[in-house]
Formats: sequence, C-alpha cells, structure tokens
Amino acid sequence: MDEVERLAMAEAVLGEPRLVESSADELLEDLVKQHSRLVYRVAYAALRSHPEAEDATQETFLRVMRCGRKLAQVENPKTWLARIAWRVAIDRSQKQKVRRECSLDDGDQQLPELASSERLANEELESFEARARLERLIAALPEKLRSPLILSALEEMCPTEVAAMLGINEAAVRSRVFRARQILKQKLMDTVDTKRKRYES
Repeated sequence: MDEVERLAMAEAVLGEPRLVESSADELLEDLVKQHSRLVYRVAYAALRSHPEAEDATQETFLRVMRCGRKLAQVENPKTWLARIAWRVAIDRSQKQKVRRECSLDDGDQQLPELASSERLANEELESFEARARLERLIAALPEKLRSPLILSALEEMCPTEVAAMLGINEAAVRSRVFRARQILKQKLMDTVDTKRKRYES
C-alpha cells in the first residue's frame, strides 16, 4: 500500500465517526425542532409550572443528546420523547415535592381579566374557580389514574401513544381514563350538591 492509499484509508476511517457524529447532531436538531412543543406540554402536564416544565424540557433533550448514535434506531421518536419527558417531569415532581396550590402572589395563576363586557364579573370568577377546582381534583387522583387522563384528555394523545409512554397496554389506558373520569364526575357532583344545599338553607 502506498502512502496515498494509506491516507485515503485513514480519512475514510476517521471521517466515518465524524459523519455519524454530524448526522446524530442533525437528527437531534430535527427532534428538537419537531417535538420541543410536545415535550414541553408533556412536562407541563405533569408539573403544572412553566419554569419547571422549561427545565424538564431541557433535561429531556440533554438525556436524548447522550444517546448519540442510538437516535437513528428509534422507531417512533414522538412517543419515545414523550415518554422520556414524562419520566423526567415525574422525577422532578417527586424530588421537589411541588405543592400545587394557587396563592394570590403566584404569578403563573393570576386571576383572569374580564374578556368582554357581556359577561358579568361573577360569571368570570365562577368559571375561574371551576377550572381551579377541577385542577385540584385531577391533582388529587392517584398517579396511575392521573397520568393517563392528563396525557389522553388534556394533551390529546391517542391511547396507543399513552400506552407506549407509560409502559402499559391500551386497554389499561382506556380503563384508567374511564375510572379517572368517573371519580372526577362523582366529586364534581358532590361539590355541586354541597353548594346547592348551602344555598337552600
């Protein structure tokens, strides 16, 4: 082998990892562009805090970046990323023991301004209180019921994607979502009955 052949062979051997490395970088960049909103929404669904969701989104893509060459082997990147984001968010939530309370000083949970003069202030306030009550009831659900409900109903993911994310089958997803909705329905009915009794007395 002459020197020109050896140099060509060395370039081919050394050039291949660079090519793989750059294609992995390009793939990561494409994943970020295509799925960063999804990752953020999944993280926010679990954490209910914008700054925490942003941190979880960054942490998710840092974990993905560590996969490097394995990125090309991922069959369904959307579900794969959503699953990583969910785990990161749940881990962050459990580590920090974030309490989901709404205080008057909380900048993320400000009372809404009146959108139109047609709606009365009481109606607007009641609507805000109903949403806050529903969020508290969802947060109080057991984790195994809350996760599928949030991902399917609030994040509008199909049962197949939710099942892949949570590592359970589709039937379990549907069953858990159904049970979560039944519990929420009963608790909301109890709340309405309690209010009605207070007004009647």
